[in-house]
Amino acid sequence: MKIKVEPFLMKKGNRVAKAAIEFSENDTPLAGFHLVGFTICDDSERGLFVLFPASITKNGPDGQTKPFFFLRPSAENQLEQLETAILDSYESMVGGFANSPKIEAAKT
Repeated sequence: MKIKVEPFLMKKGNRVAKAAIEFSENDTPLAGFHLVGFTICDDSERGLFVLFPASITKNGPDGQTKPFFFLRPSAENQLEQLETAILDSYESMVGGFANSPKIEAAKT
């Protein structure tokens, strides 16, 4: 398994990069597949964190919305371990530049 991270050239709100997991030949039957949809975010309250692939679904007659997560762990700490691995990949790519976009919007 390999984690691929693509930093955005410009911050999009608090989103700073996107990530995907590429499965290797040893990860049969997932060999050659990519799991996409991870978003790396950075805000002043939480710091760096990962949004996992999800879809919004409507539940019940009142139309309430709820996230439906595509990735579900079988053990409690698995999502935390995956988030750590994704953030480690991101931080190794950007070094000390994690909080500043490469291109800043023009100030008027």
